[in-house]
Amino acid sequence: MILLKLLLVPHRYLAFGYVLPLLLCLWHQDRRLLWALALAFAAISALKNFVVLPGRPAEEPFELLQWLMQCLNLAVVAGTVHGILNLTDRLRARNRELHAANDELTARGEEIARQNTELQAQSEELVQQNEELQQQSEELGRQNEEMAQQAEELEQQSEELQRQSRQLLAANHELNQREAMLQTLLGSLGEVQDERQMLERVCQALNDLIGQPGTVAAVMEQLDDTLVLQTQSGTTPLTQKQRPFAGSFAAVVMEHNRTAFVDDLSAHPDLDVPQPAERVFRSVLATPLRLHGKPIGVVKICSFDPQKWTTRHFRIIEWIGAQCSLALGIGRLQQDLAQTNANLEQQVRQRTAKLQEMVNELEHFSYSITHDMRAPLRAMQGFASLLRELCGTNLNNESMLCLDRICSSARRMDRLITDALSYSQTVKSELALSPIDAAELLRGIIESYPQFQPPSSQVTLSGKFPRLLANEAGLTQCFSNLLDNAVKFVGPGRLPRISVWAEAREDSVRLWFEDNGIGIPEGFVPRLFQMFQRASRSYEGTGIGLALVRKVTERMGGRVGVESKQGSGSRFWLEFKRDQGSDGLDNGSPRFDAPEMGSQRHTQQEHSRRLSAGRQPLKAGATREEGL
Repeated sequence: MILLKLLLVPHRYLAFGYVLPLLLCLWHQDRRLLWALALAFAAISALKNFVVLPGRPAEEPFELLQWLMQCLNLAVVAGTVHGILNLTDRLRARNRELHAANDELTARGEEIARQNTELQAQSEELVQQNEELQQQSEELGRQNEEMAQQAEELEQQSEELQRQSRQLLAANHELNQREAMLQTLLGSLGEVQDERQMLERVCQALNDLIGQPGTVAAVMEQLDDTLVLQTQSGTTPLTQKQRPFAGSFAAVVMEHNRTAFVDDLSAHPDLDVPQPAERVFRSVLATPLRLHGKPIGVVKICSFDPQKWTTRHFRIIEWIGAQCSLALGIGRLQQDLAQTNANLEQQVRQRTAKLQEMVNELEHFSYSITHDMRAPLRAMQGFASLLRELCGTNLNNESMLCLDRICSSARRMDRLITDALSYSQTVKSELALSPIDAAELLRGIIESYPQFQPPSSQVTLSGKFPRLLANEAGLTQCFSNLLDNAVKFVGPGRLPRISVWAEAREDSVRLWFEDNGIGIPEGFVPRLFQMFQRASRSYEGTGIGLALVRKVTERMGGRVGVESKQGSGSRFWLEFKRDQGSDGLDNGSPRFDAPEMGSQRHTQQEHSRRLSAGRQPLKAGATREEGL
């Protein structure tokens, strides 16, 4: 528009050209752009009227009027467009409200339709339930008629039951008397320890319960082809202790494995029944005597007169036989168990003696082979060092590197053997527990080893240390290994910083060892305390130190754990039982970062003497080297 007004037609007025851009704002709908265009067009018009096309003085009022008319046209067009935009916005807002109201009405219509559907379903269900209730009422009417008939029958039955109840009361009185006798039998069987006495009590109780005069109760057991009389009770004793099993009445009972009887033995001369010397039995009742479910004999009662054995007699003898079988089985199982226990104890003693002998031989062999293995290693290390001193100037760099590797491998193998011995000694040794001042023990360890002191490292003991129950030698071994690992596994050029503090719990104490080392990979933490496990191959070690810490801690009734993240250091913790006799708090929190150590409670010589006397070997993975 500027090009059209000022460059293409500089000497003419084009008033209609201002309206078209303003009308375009109806599409763009930007009010600030609308008024900016109006002001710009007014400025362009003023520029053209008063600067580009200056007229004669007589025409100046006309030019001013013409410019004012153009400005008025611009204002009218811009105001009209502005009003149209406002009206459009209101119409759109109203349209959105109508759409929202329409959606809400639609949702309400759907909800009402859904509720109508549910109400219709409920009405149908109520109709169905009403029909079912009507059917049930008809069924209840029929049942009431049936119950009225049954009530009449029950009245008749009640009269019959009253008559039977009087009879049952009399029978119940008799059963109570017999139950008292049975309880007496059970008590006597529980008190008897000998098998023969138990069987005698059984026969005596059977005679008392049967209550028939002229009867003899007996227990007979089958041994191979012979029927042996174990015990008897009655008026007339049986003389024959052993009889042939074949053809006997006991063989019939055991073959069928059920209770049997004979009312009159004179009608069955083929059945063999043991007889006394003076008289002859005329009737017999017998039940199987079982052991582990298999019949091994019979419990029988014989009468000199023909008998009509009743159901009561059957129940008594079967109950007596079951109790006798149970007691006999328990007694013989106890005998077998006692014999088995005696044999097992003898075998255990023999095998224990053999195992102890093997363990002693293995221990002697392990110490011997360890001594024989360490001697060549020390010789290798000594001769390699001597060779480097004698021929150091004549050897090239590769030869010197080989000698260094020989010495390093020999030292590593020597430490591995020493650590393995320490682990085996810890496994078999007994660790006596006593109250220990952990802070004092830690100070002694730090004072005794230069690698735990500046400038090699910085160890800080913070807070209070409650007294705990542990073994001093074992605790020293654990502390030394954790401190040594914290000092060793640190990045190159970094000063090891270790912080140690105690956390008192209800009945235990947890000691924390936090370092600024290389950390432990997350996947390696579960197997960190196992034998020969090493998180990093870039540092020397045998993989036994932490396994030794775990074993010693568990032998003292404690626990060990670690919290670590690779590259961010580690926090090891040891947890032991707390000494309940005294709080034993150490209120000091010294920092072992000064070269002057003379202000401590004990001298370095006293700590060294106590530490060396309390543990052998000193610790797994120790950096101290033995002389050649």
